[in-house]
Amino acid sequence: MSRRASVYPASDPPSAGVARAASLADVAKLAGVSAGTVSRSLYRPQMISGATRERVQDAVDRLGYLANGAARALTMRRTMTVGAVVPRFGSSSFPALVQSLETRMSAQGYTLLLSAPDQRGPNAASVLRALLERGVDAVALLGVEQPASVLNLLHAHAVPYVLMWAPPNAEGRCIGFDEPRASRLLVEHLHGLGHRNVAYIGAPGADSERARRRFNDLTRAMAACGMRLCNDGFIEIDHGFGEGFTAMRAILPHRAQYSAVICSSDYLAAGALAALDQAGIAVPGELSVASFNDNEFAAFVHPPLTTVRLPIRELGEQAANYLLAYLRDEPLAPPTALPVHLQIRASTGPTRPGATA
Repeated sequence: MSRRASVYPASDPPSAGVARAASLADVAKLAGVSAGTVSRSLYRPQMISGATRERVQDAVDRLGYLANGAARALTMRRTMTVGAVVPRFGSSSFPALVQSLETRMSAQGYTLLLSAPDQRGPNAASVLRALLERGVDAVALLGVEQPASVLNLLHAHAVPYVLMWAPPNAEGRCIGFDEPRASRLLVEHLHGLGHRNVAYIGAPGADSERARRRFNDLTRAMAACGMRLCNDGFIEIDHGFGEGFTAMRAILPHRAQYSAVICSSDYLAAGALAALDQAGIAVPGELSVASFNDNEFAAFVHPPLTTVRLPIRELGEQAANYLLAYLRDEPLAPPTALPVHLQIRASTGPTRPGATA
């Protein structure tokens, strides 16, 4: 049930003529509940019914009430904030990951403080330190390869943390999906269509542990199927539509050596499709194109993109669940690799008779 927002003319705000800031008691009186119920509704929403939360929130909105965050932190010994460090937003799936993390934490009364540096580097510890100095109760980080300075800070201050997009481990702190299976699904699909020689457009492995894992998983899956990666059809480039377009144009002169192109993300694949369309090369008639992620646009490019659906939103939700359980001193669920699924669409097809497989 959605709450209807209260609307007031800009010239006549609800606080007009009020000489002091609204108090918790004012909110309680307007909502017709106790001050304790208001407090629980704001900071322990799972304890209060939806109808009551709606009345309290309406009163908060009408009065312009602001909680005393410092006093609340002293009372609860919690700031009800969680920090997240997710580098390189740009053309990536990270916004969906962060949104699901924020949505889950917000539903339980937590505020997400986000830092999105260009990439993890020497300043990683300073980024984390800034979050810890603001009193965050827990931290979500991206990837398993964290600098020693970052881990030392977390352990020294006993701050609970979770590693997202990381191979699940026995400790349970790593939240990830079955990455080797994702590559096997795509490779076996292309192999079943008759493809034996493929090109690859991916993110630079030197800058990203995720890019390294994806490339390594792909090469192992191809070796198991007897497929070959074309040396002249291999290129590493940053994620993005324009980058995919540029990369595809760079390897086009060697297209006689491969019959399919695997891209490490849908962004790169969409750019590659545009380059092939501009060059008058039919997909999948002359070349097949496949990728990873299954972003929202993947089904609507031309032709619709064959891609492996990765549980990106589920990663954020599971990371939030782990942190919430830790903060509440509840039993932690055993680690499980989230499932992946191959979405077969029109960008892949059988090799042409006589073409390089």
